[in-house]
Amino acid sequence: MSEVTACCVGAGRWCDGSSLSSLVHDFFGVGSGSRSTKELDAGYGNADAESSARDSGVKPSSSDVADKATKAAKRVTTLLHKSMAADPFLQLLAGDIAKAVEEMVSLQSSWPLFRRAVASRLVEGGYDAAVCQTRWRATEDVTSGNYEYIDVVTPASGKAVASSERYIVDIGFAKEFVVARPTAAYTTVLDALPGVLVAPPKVVQQVVKVAAKAARRSLKSQGLTVPPWRKKRFMVAKWLGPYNRTPDTAMEPRVAAAAAREAMRQIVGFVLGPSVSPSLSYARL
Repeated sequence: MSEVTACCVGAGRWCDGSSLSSLVHDFFGVGSGSRSTKELDAGYGNADAESSARDSGVKPSSSDVADKATKAAKRVTTLLHKSMAADPFLQLLAGDIAKAVEEMVSLQSSWPLFRRAVASRLVEGGYDAAVCQTRWRATEDVTSGNYEYIDVVTPASGKAVASSERYIVDIGFAKEFVVARPTAAYTTVLDALPGVLVAPPKVVQQVVKVAAKAARRSLKSQGLTVPPWRKKRFMVAKWLGPYNRTPDTAMEPRVAAAAAREAMRQIVGFVLGPSVSPSLSYARL
C-alpha cells in the first residue's frame, strides 16, 4: 500500500511525508467538526435533564468506558486496513482521491462545491463517480434527515452485473462523529476514524455502528442525552439509506469558470466575481 493511500484510511490524519498540504491536514482533522454541531449536541443534552437521567441509568465507570473505547478504536482500524489490504482497486482509488482532495481543497468553504469538484476530478480520471444524496423519513425511533457523499462504481465483468462493486467516498467522514464534551477515551475512537473515508458499503456500515456506539457511551458518561442525530440508526442511514445518484456529466464551461473564481477568491482573499450558486450543476474541473 502506498503512503498516500494509507493516509486516506489512517487515523483521520494525513501523513507528514505525503505531498498533501498542512491545510488539508487541518481541514480534515477530527477537530474540524463544526461549532454548531457541538452546540446542538450540548444544547440537546442539557435541555431535558429529567429525560437524560431516566435514559442514562447507571453511569458507566471511567475504566469501563476507556476499555470499550480502546477496543472500538482497534476495531475501526482493523476493519479499514483489512478492507484496503485485500483490494488493489481500493488502494488505487484511495490514492487518486487523496490527489483530488489536495487539488480541490481551496473550495473547502463550500461543501457542496468541494464535494462535486472532487467527484468531477474522479470522473475526469476515468472513474464512474457521482454525488449521492440519502434521504429518509422519520419513524418512531429515527428522525428524518438527508446527507451527501460520493460513490464510485466499478464496471461489471462480462455479463455478471452483480460483480460490479460500489465504494463510498466521504471527504468529511470523521467530523460527523464529533460530539459535545467528548471523553478522552472517545478521542481515541475519533483519531481512528479517517478524515476521508474510502470503503465498500459493508465496511462503512460496520465502522459507523462501532463509532456510533462509542459516541453514545461518551455522551452518557458525561451525563448528556444522545440527540436524535447521533443515534446509531440515524448515523447508519446517512451512508446506507435509500439514495439518489447524480452523475456529474452535465457540465457547462461557465460553471467551470465560476468554480475557478471561487478557488481564486480563497487564494487571494477577496471576491473576483459572484460566488457559485449551490443550485448550479458543477463542471468537470
